[in-house]
Amino acid sequence: MSPEEQKVLEYYSKAQEARQAGDPVAALNHLRACLEVLRLTTDRLSQGRVCALMGDIHSAANEPAEALACFELAATCLTGVEAKRERLMVMFRVAQAARSVGQEAKALETYDEIIRVTQALRDVRSEGMARALRGEVVFNRGGQTDGLHQMLLGVTRLRTAKAPEMEMIIEHIRHYGSQIPRKQYEELLEDGLDSYNLKKKLLAEPTPADADPK
Repeated sequence: MSPEEQKVLEYYSKAQEARQAGDPVAALNHLRACLEVLRLTTDRLSQGRVCALMGDIHSAANEPAEALACFELAATCLTGVEAKRERLMVMFRVAQAARSVGQEAKALETYDEIIRVTQALRDVRSEGMARALRGEVVFNRGGQTDGLHQMLLGVTRLRTAKAPEMEMIIEHIRHYGSQIPRKQYEELLEDGLDSYNLKKKLLAEPTPADADPK
């Protein structure tokens, strides 16, 4: 193990210990030190992983702007073939952080990229999530019909993949569907779905437990 690798391992271990101890500030300081060492190397994969972890810590601390910056940096590092899946997960976090700070155009652009990548990877589950979440952003920007169409396409993909996230997206669709006239919502379901059971679930009235997905 090289001296640089030893330093990276030491800083990273200290960061994990600080995080587990509930000290995000110390964890971030150790990760910044870790990143400084990594920047002297060509190890882009590790740089990306450290940046992603920093983003997760900022997100947990309700610091979406800082999280967004870290996730975007992570995405620029995770470009190798071996990092395709990791980068995909980071892109979802980029989109969520962008939504949290009101950068809806950035979120839409990111979801579009995710959809392109997932289609190339034939990852129906992740494609479904990206389409559904993109639909939420479109709805929130005033495109209610188009947004719901995209959510329905997403939930259909999730159903095909037998994804556990489908139930969460169903709750989201019910929440958004309750904000437009009932007849219009029913017509959208009729036109956009061919599964009777899925339509039945989506036509159920939202309950108080159905949280606002924003």
